[in-house]
Amino acid sequence: MPTISPNFKLFAERWLNGLKSISGPRQAIGTVRADSKLVGDQASEAKRGQHILVSDEPKEVGGTDKGPSPLDYFMAAVGFCENVTFARYATLNGLNFDSLETSARGHWDRRGQGDFTAIEPVFTDFVVETRVVSSDSVEKIKRVTKIVHKRCPMHSTIARVGKVVDRLFVNGFEVPL
Repeated sequence: MPTISPNFKLFAERWLNGLKSISGPRQAIGTVRADSKLVGDQASEAKRGQHILVSDEPKEVGGTDKGPSPLDYFMAAVGFCENVTFARYATLNGLNFDSLETSARGHWDRRGQGDFTAIEPVFTDFVVETRVVSSDSVEKIKRVTKIVHKRCPMHSTIARVGKVVDRLFVNGFEVPL
C-alpha cells in the first residue's frame, strides 16, 4: 500500500508555490516555538499548538522515564523532518515508494555537561540512514534523497554543527550517494 495519499501532491505543489511567491527576506523568516515547563525533577512538558510533548530522563540518571529525553526528541526531529521533506519531494518528482524509514544518531562528549571542564556538550558528528522500499529506479531515489538532505531544515542544521554521514538503503541494499 502506498504511503502517500493520492491527493497529497496538490498540498506539496501549494507548499512549494508558496515558497516561490515569497518576495523578500523578512517574509521568508519562519519561526518555530514551543513553551516548556518543568513538571518534576527532570520531567518537562512542552506545548506546541494543541499538542503536549512530555520529556524526561531515564531512571538511572534521576528521571522518572515518563517520556523520551530532550536529546531523543532532537534526533527524532531529524528523522521526522527528513521524512516530511522526502514525502514532499518524492511526490513532486513522481517517485513512488511503499515505505520510508529514517534513522538518525549523533555523537557527543557527555563530559561537556559538567562544570569541571572546558569541553562543550555539542554533537560532533551524525549518521542519517534513509531506508526506502520502491519499485522506481535507484537513480531517481538517489536524486530525491540528495534534494531532501539539502532542503530539510534539520539536516541542514546538523550539517553546520558536525560531519554528517548519509547512508541510503533501497529495498534493503545500501547504495552509494
